Amino acid sequence: MDLVIRPAGDADRAAAHRLLTAQLVEHHLPADPEGIARGIDCALAPGSAAWLWLAERGSRAVAVFLANPIASVERGGAVLWVEELYVAPEARRSGIARALLARVTEEARRRGVRSIELEVVPTQAAASALYRGLGFEEVHRQRMSLGL
Repeated sequence: MDLVIRPAGDADRAAAHRLLTAQLVEHHLPADPEGIARGIDCALAPGSAAWLWLAERGSRAVAVFLANPIASVERGGAVLWVEELYVAPEARRSGIARALLARVTEEARRRGVRSIELEVVPTQAAASALYRGLGFEEVHRQRMSLGL
């Protein structure tokens, strides 16, 4: 089956919700259905700069990607911060994440994005290997967050 990688639209809310919920559950994070829906609403809102994309095999969404452009003086322009990248377990190890990142990178270059930034936890060895293989470099920082 062919792989289709494309920006999500309003009709994709349920598929995005399903995949984002699965990711949070898999990572042992709170998977609040209303919070996930609010995040999707924010990404799909008119004028939103967020990138919410799906990868589909056949007629089924098997991966989701959510990123936001940010201004960066460190990188000298727009940077794409990857918030979520998730491939459903049954679709892993088939090149979907690599294809999705290649497509996103192509679009980011077209839009003048200077860098793609993401976070990976140490237990995600396969993801780390993929990112390194694509040329991502390790940045030694401690991430902090203040929930409001």
